[in-house]
Amino acid sequence: MIAVANFIFAAIFFVFSLPFSWRQIQFVRNWPETDAQVLRSEVVAGAPEGHENVYRAKLAVLYTVVGKPVIAELTSFESRSYEAALQRTQQFPVGSHHSIRYDPANPSQARLGAGWNRTFFALPLIVLSMAALFACVGAVFLAVAKAK
Repeated sequence: MIAVANFIFAAIFFVFSLPFSWRQIQFVRNWPETDAQVLRSEVVAGAPEGHENVYRAKLAVLYTVVGKPVIAELTSFESRSYEAALQRTQQFPVGSHHSIRYDPANPSQARLGAGWNRTFFALPLIVLSMAALFACVGAVFLAVAKAK
């Protein structure tokens, strides 16, 4: 019974990860990559959640799409820690250049750090890892039940 419950949880986590994985793959496969220059890099406080503020690393970047300049406002990081958000903004000083991907249908929509890397695929990988964990636990319980 416990093995079946674990397999059900594994299936739920696997199915739940599919839309996240699909969306990230579409960004990497269909959105062109270009160089962007950071125009603004700052920490902003968001609406309070409970008693704590949420701090965001907000960036404004400039890049060119089909010969036309585009300025995009990006949130590259969120945290309840001001220091963590500040550290993230310091990775993108004003004037620095970074690779971004943009939506060809709406060039002002862009993603920083989009690529075939663990950081960009972190959420789908975490959810898939949970599916694998539940599947392994289920397999152990199934093996123990069959041995008895």
